[in-house]
Amino acid sequence: MSDVHRSITHVMVLLQRPADGRVLTVRHQPRSWHSPGLLTVVGGRLAAGEFFDEGAARELAEETGILIAPTRLEFCQLVHLHAADGERVTGVVFLAREWEGEPYNRDPGTHSELVWAEPASPPDDCHPFTHEILRQFAAGVRYANVVAPELTDGGESP
Repeated sequence: MSDVHRSITHVMVLLQRPADGRVLTVRHQPRSWHSPGLLTVVGGRLAAGEFFDEGAARELAEETGILIAPTRLEFCQLVHLHAADGERVTGVVFLAREWEGEPYNRDPGTHSELVWAEPASPPDDCHPFTHEILRQFAAGVRYANVVAPELTDGGESP
């Protein structure tokens, strides 16, 4: 099979505030190699040996300091992301509506701030994948194919 490609798996968590339904996003540092200056959902690549929910809980802790048992994460969405550079990413998205503690920017070298975003109308400065993940979540879509447009500012896909 000459057309076989390696699909990278990302795990993400939508930490949703019960009071207003907003979802936590992280803004990448302006000089970041990944999504410079853009908002993305909390998450990253699945590590070797992890199950999806374990990786999502790890990413949430690494980026926001929120510790949550993987079993408390609710499956939310499966997305197949096609980046403009040809990379294909499978994204598994989880939802957390209840947690203990206050999220904070635990990775200031990578992120400049945390932003609570309205899923139905994501901010204009969201990464294209994040914009679609939030929009699909607000619409109740559990699976989506997402093709990201070419970024003009040199940013990379997640």
